[in-house]
Amino acid sequence: MTSHIKTEISMLSELLLSILLTACVAIYLFKTFETFPWLPFIGIPIGIAIILACWENKKHNWDMLITGLILNSLIWTIAFNWSSLLEIFHK
Repeated sequence: MTSHIKTEISMLSELLLSILLTACVAIYLFKTFETFPWLPFIGIPIGIAIILACWENKKHNWDMLITGLILNSLIWTIAFNWSSLLEIFHK
């Protein structure tokens, strides 16, 4: 394998890991609490992204994982709060 292919596979696996990680946390919070706790849910992936950004210069470049965590947390928050958002806009 060339280094280009290894880099692309690494980026794809980082993106998939960010999707799975945020989805698992979102489903856990959705099933555990009566109303979806969107603020703690956004805080968890952002905290993980900050930790990875601090490690970034030391070991590995985690750009796709950090970006995926932040974007997926926003997407899952909208998805699980869709009914609440509709109630706000219909008032």
